[in-house]
Amino acid sequence: MIESKEHEEDLIEFAEKLRYKAQSFPKNEMGMPTKTYLEYISMMYDAEIIKIVLEIDVFPKMTSVLKLSKKIGMDKKELLNKLDDTIKRGFITKMGPQLSLPSPLFVYDIPFILEENYSREDVVKFAQLSRKFYTDDKYYKIWENKRDGTPRMRVVTVSEMVEPDQYIQPIEEIYKIIDQHENFALIPCPCRQRAEVEGIRECKDKYPIHNCILFDMYAKAVASLGDPNVKEVSKEHVKKITREAAEIGLVHMTDNYANNTTILCACCECCCGMLKGLTKLDNPRAVAKANFISVVDEDTCVACGTCLTRCKFGAITINNVAKVEISKCLGCGLCAVTCPEDAITMKRMEREPIPELKKKKSAIQ
Repeated sequence: MIESKEHEEDLIEFAEKLRYKAQSFPKNEMGMPTKTYLEYISMMYDAEIIKIVLEIDVFPKMTSVLKLSKKIGMDKKELLNKLDDTIKRGFITKMGPQLSLPSPLFVYDIPFILEENYSREDVVKFAQLSRKFYTDDKYYKIWENKRDGTPRMRVVTVSEMVEPDQYIQPIEEIYKIIDQHENFALIPCPCRQRAEVEGIRECKDKYPIHNCILFDMYAKAVASLGDPNVKEVSKEHVKKITREAAEIGLVHMTDNYANNTTILCACCECCCGMLKGLTKLDNPRAVAKANFISVVDEDTCVACGTCLTRCKFGAITINNVAKVEISKCLGCGLCAVTCPEDAITMKRMEREPIPELKKKKSAIQ
């Protein structure tokens, strides 16, 4: 809870540290953090802790414990004792002698990744507040799109179903994305976990929760917390998980940058904020389409209807054979991966440019 006017001002200062980071924070008509958001982050940082937090850099930048202790005039041991619970909950990341604050991505998601959080009573309030500012404060527009309207995330195609001899950029299909990285952390899907703790998860008996992947420095940062819900896994295990996720009907998405993928999500239609942008919220550009489309071999197709039930975007109709409406197809490959006749393959079609991550600060907005 917000304890005082001074506490509120400190929370606003914390939000300002995130203003020029990707996904930033939900803003009111004055461009300031909304009341709901401030109440949410007040649950992470009380009036005492926020004073310390304001002296720490935002990930991936780090602040040394020694430097912080000198700056605030507190013994290192006392400082770490004071921050212990905040670190356990992931609201501060500690990697060796270095500390950092969560990026906006983790401010929104970390309460639903770590068991340390969702075993506590306040996790329900975290979920309710985050859902409120995501929808009522229209944070989804900032979360899903950069300032120029480009989607932050893009659908990636199931590797096994790509038509042979296709030219493929590394971001365009799952295994090539995985092969770019060396460190992996398996985490629970924060979207499904958020719905789970609220008791509103529609896919409870359909989809598992543990099948989202963090890469490299993000994987190391979350794994360093030692939470039992975060598992460091091998590249081969990641590929196995992604194949299984596709087979049960989860859509894979990653960062919409050719040179900066940090996460591989396995998304459902009922909990995922990104897919809801396409299906339930007023944001038809919530997700970039894959540069692949489903192509049906009409000589092989028996019109069994398997693909019809698998498509989440209404892109398939069936008469004598399955037909794919290109404008609706996102290129995920779910229709192809379980086609009993192997009548569907994924053919490359240039539809969405793949941005490069620029180094200057404004480019990530």
